Amino acid sequence: MAASLAVLAVGVLGVEVVCLVTDAPGPGLPMLIGHPVAAVVALLLQRFADRRYGRAAGLAGAAVLVVAIVVLAVFWLA
Repeated sequence: MAASLAVLAVGVLGVEVVCLVTDAPGPGLPMLIGHPVAAVVALLLQRFADRRYGRAAGLAGAAVLVVAIVVLAVFWLA
């Protein structure tokens, strides 16, 4: 999930570059900032989850899912 958020962030940045070159309306500043920030947060949480055991790892893994759901709800379903 964290890696897919990183790929999505790179994709959004790529779309913005194409839109700048073709003078098309792009994703906008909130998406250009929000996706990379969410990807970094999710990757850090995933790294924490991978290096711990027990409840802390489970909570960090669940937080990765929460970040992904928030990105989906805020940027794609709104």
